[in-house]
Formats: sequence, C-alpha cells, structure tokens
Amino acid sequence: MDKSEKTGILKIYVGDSDKVHGRRLSEEIVFEARKAGIAGATVFKGVMSYGASHSIHTMKIFALSSDLPVLIEIIDNIEKLDEFVKRVNELLDLSKKGGLVTFQEISVVRYKKGEKY
Repeated sequence: MDKSEKTGILKIYVGDSDKVHGRRLSEEIVFEARKAGIAGATVFKGVMSYGASHSIHTMKIFALSSDLPVLIEIIDNIEKLDEFVKRVNELLDLSKKGGLVTFQEISVVRYKKGEKY
C-alpha cells in the first residue's frame, strides 16, 4: 500500500461466536485478507452491543445473549477493498449470521514496516 493511493477502511461488525469452516468468522476474515494481500487487518472485541435484532449482547448474567460484539477493520487501497468485500459477503453468507459491513475513504498519514519482534 502506498500513501499516495486512494485508501479505504472496511469495517465488519459480527458476533464473537459466529463461525464458518469450523473457525471464528473474525479469524477467517483476517486469514482471507492476508491471503488476498491486504495491507492490514485488526480485530477488536467489544463489551456490549445491539444491532438489527435489538438483542443486547454482553457478558452480564441478565442479558439475553453473551455473544460479544467483534469489529474487524481492514485497510488498503480502494480497488483491493472493493474486490475483497465480495469475499467478506461470501463468508457472512456461509456463517448464516447477521452482520454489518461499512466502507470509508481515509487518508493514511504513515504506513511503514517496523522491526520484527
């Protein structure tokens, strides 16, 4: 990814317990992004959410569901993301779970490899 390219961020909201191919959906999406040569992906776990079903998702005992929210952020040039979102939609369909996918154009200020651990 070059800083001069038009860059975007793909945000995918799913449940932590959502699975596809016997693996967490969030993991499958990240591994597919890496295989596709995408610049970067990060998974964040939330503490509480609700979405289209209006069910509250939290770890609290009184809640209807303890399925914690997960956000996957994927950043690369717009053309790569436009192509990759097709794979994301396939994986979401395979999981048979709900989800939300958004896209935004962003400006990258710095993108540089660091030293290995």
